Amino acid sequence: MRKNTHTPTVPLIVLDDDPAVLDYARALFRRDIPLGVVSSQYSAAVPFMLGNNGHTAALVADVDDPDQLAEAIVLVERRLGRVTSVIRYATDLPESTDLRATASAA
Repeated sequence: MRKNTHTPTVPLIVLDDDPAVLDYARALFRRDIPLGVVSSQYSAAVPFMLGNNGHTAALVADVDDPDQLAEAIVLVERRLGRVTSVIRYATDLPESTDLRATASAA
């Protein structure tokens, strides 16, 4: 019997800069899809902490500081799995998902 060694992958979503990215994070959160969120403001991160489904790591950090961004990635990876992308702007959103349309409609 082969052991499943698949490591979950998650995006790290920056909530500060683009409303479409915030909508995308909300859409993933509502669907219980694992994700990390980071913001420089507590007010943006708190909704992802409240009612957390165990599939979300919500952090407060200055993502313009490379050390803090790196630490956020490490923390999300320890909790949820490998961070495969950092999504900060609408142009960073994946093209191949129906959640992109959901986010832009929200």
